[in-house]
Amino acid sequence: MPLSCSELTQWLLNTFEGRPYGIIFDCDGVVIDSRNANINYYNYLRNYVGLPSLTREQEDFVQAATYPQAIEKFFPKPLQPLLREATRKFSYEKEILPYIKTYPGLHALLDWCHDSGMCLAMDTNRHDGMEILLDSCHLNGYFSPLVLASHVSHPKPSPDGAELILSSWNISARHVLFIGDSTSDRGAAEGAGIPFLAYRTEGLAPQMIMDFSMLLDALKSLS
Repeated sequence: MPLSCSELTQWLLNTFEGRPYGIIFDCDGVVIDSRNANINYYNYLRNYVGLPSLTREQEDFVQAATYPQAIEKFFPKPLQPLLREATRKFSYEKEILPYIKTYPGLHALLDWCHDSGMCLAMDTNRHDGMEILLDSCHLNGYFSPLVLASHVSHPKPSPDGAELILSSWNISARHVLFIGDSTSDRGAAEGAGIPFLAYRTEGLAPQMIMDFSMLLDALKSLS
């Protein structure tokens, strides 16, 4: 069950003795609602090489997976060379970006955190395409550092990305909050020793929120 605002405030108080010094965000499913975009993209690739569309279980997998992981799992090796031709005929900007949007209340939260001097970062299993995504969603300038799967030896659920962020900030893990929506996010946070808050995912963690406005209200109450 999602936490109430008072429960969230108390959890933050107990965990950080106030508010965290920084927040690490996952990208897909937390910062951006990209589920339909991801499903459409991989269905396009599968249909192009003669495979059926993704099942619901497969849709859930690609939401948290890296591109290589999804290709390896859902495209037999003899068909994988055909994907280069498929991607050349595909316009990410025209056929994917229109499906991507940020979650309600995100920008208000980011603005307040930025103005309050809190550190903000992103740890994502995306490999590339972030520049056009950030620009389209008006997210430029919020996250530093922004860690892609290609920036570390091992992507999530490895803690490599989270530890890189902590090192960049020179902040202890116990003063940082990690917000994610998948087991790979939770694994990265736990591996780095960072308190974890689930976003819109039942059963992922004891602490879960459904919208960012509640987190903003809780942080404001701790100022």
